[in-house]
Order: sequence, then C-alpha cells, then structure tokens
Amino acid sequence: MSPGRRVLKVAGVTAGVAGGVAASVYGLQRGALIALRRRPDPDAGDLGQLEFDEALRLPSNDGGSIYTVSRGAGVPMLFSHGVTISSRVWVKQFRDLPDAGVRVMAFDHRGHGESTIGTSGHSVANLAADLRIVVEGLDLRDAILVGHSMGGVAVQAFALEHPDVLAERVRGIVLLSTLAKTSVSASRQLRWLAERVTSSFDLPRLMGRPNLGVLFARVGFGRSPRASWVELNREMLASCDSSTARDATAALLGLDLTRELPRLDVPTLVIGGTSDVITPPAESRRLAEVIPGARLVLLAGAGHNIMLERTEEFHALVLGFARGLGLLPATAGAA
Repeated sequence: MSPGRRVLKVAGVTAGVAGGVAASVYGLQRGALIALRRRPDPDAGDLGQLEFDEALRLPSNDGGSIYTVSRGAGVPMLFSHGVTISSRVWVKQFRDLPDAGVRVMAFDHRGHGESTIGTSGHSVANLAADLRIVVEGLDLRDAILVGHSMGGVAVQAFALEHPDVLAERVRGIVLLSTLAKTSVSASRQLRWLAERVTSSFDLPRLMGRPNLGVLFARVGFGRSPRASWVELNREMLASCDSSTARDATAALLGLDLTRELPRLDVPTLVIGGTSDVITPPAESRRLAEVIPGARLVLLAGAGHNIMLERTEEFHALVLGFARGLGLLPATAGAA
C-alpha cells in the first residue's frame, strides 16, 4: 500500500473523520439513508441533553476550564468521551445507571462541549492532566474510569503518568472502543501526511449538512442503527469547533503507549465491537494483550458507539465489572 493510501486509512482509524470513514460513506446508497429514517426507533425523542443533579466547572492547569456533570449516588463511575463529540454521548448512562446504584459522572474534554481549551492546546499529556484534575476536583474514591475512543486514550495516559493518583482514587478502568497506538506513530513522514489529511477535512462543516452529515455519522455504528443515535452523533460532531476537530485529532497521530502499558497495575476491562471501522477489534485485542490481566469482550456486530447501540450489554458489563471489584453487591441487577 502506498504511503498516501495508508494515511487515509490511518486517519479514519485514529480520528474517525478521514479515509476509512469517507470510503464507508461513499459505499452507502441513498436507499440506506431512507431505510435508516424508516427503521423503528424507540429512542426517538429521548436522547436530548443530559439529565444531571450537579454541574461543576474546574480550572485546568493552563487557563482553560473543564465542565463536569454528575447524577445519582453510589459507586463513582466517570465517563470520558471521544474526539469531536461531547459528554452528551453518555445520555443513556445518565438515564439508567443511577437506578443501579451508580453515581454517574462525565466531563467535556478541553475545547469540546462546554469546556474551554487553555493556552497549551491539545496533547496526550493534557488529556492525562485534565483527567487528573477531574478525578481530584470531584474528590473521587474507589472510582471506575470509563474511556471511549480518545477518552480511552485519556484514561490510559492518566493511569501511566499519574500512578499515585490512580492507586489512591481508582479501583478499575474500562477501555471502550479505543486504541493504544496508531499506524503512523513510528513514521514522521506518515504522520505529516496524516496531519495534512486531517487539517484539510472540516468535519463540523460537513456534519452541518443534514443528509451528508447523517451518512458520515452513520459510520460510527454497527448493524441496523437507529436514526436517533446517528442524529445525536451528527449533532455533537457538527457542534465541535473546527480548530478543536483538527488539533485534537492531530494530537493523537503520534500515539504509541504500547511500551508503557505492560506496567499498568489496575483491573482493566476492554470492550470493542466487531463491526467498528474507526477503532477496529484488532485495537481492542492489542490493548488486552499488553495490559496485564486485562479482560477482553468483543460484541458481535457492534460499531464504535457501543454505549448507544448496545446499551443493555454495555451496562451489564460495567456493572458486572463493578461487582467483581466488590463495589456493588452480587445481587445488584443490570440497569
């Protein structure tokens, strides 16, 4: 494969907005869009803004701010979202998990949603630093951290860069539809080419076009998604600032945590979907192989946004993980 074609594929895997995504979109026919909108949708009208009990804005270490929300009482479970979206993606978790004895918390990453960026911009180190600010600012103890896509990178980086805080405040981590390494991380030339691809791709502007935006947002799901899931994804992507979409994506291109992850010492659950074209199942397998004692679950037919499309299975997995850590009673049911 030529370097240019390889970069297009990698950009889709890393950011979910370039080559692999475009290829999938052009493979969809107009009939697929019609079928999506005609499919029965029990979630229609129920995926609005998050319902929360408390909102806090925490100062970052470089003049920005981190917006956090929480709901319920019980086992603290902190959710970290992916690149170019926001904490709205956890709408079903905020709706259901408090009834299962979980204090559900989420935050918008810098430059996303209601959070502001700060002077030092986007980097993997800042993902880790911001997550530490949230964990300490919310005074979490015996917490479970759940990271999706870029949010999973944040959880990994935090665990590696701040092991003392991890040991004091975190009981386990869940890595959902994420990765530890990109295929361009070892090549300066390929990273440069990938940056050129992502910098020329204005994702929010594209997502602002309803029909084309829906087709692109559809790529984040596996088999037979509901229109409400895809529209929520499109709305979040369209609302992301263009500079954040570009720079936060570029910050991930050199990612390679695989040499450091074998020293990770925390119970870990890795969840992926077999139909995920953004962070394919091979990435979940890689994580489970390099993290000592990690448990791997691959959901057949699931895409990238498992929290929306396979909600009951996802809740059963995270609640079972909490029970296994002794944080929930063995009789606690799934949400």
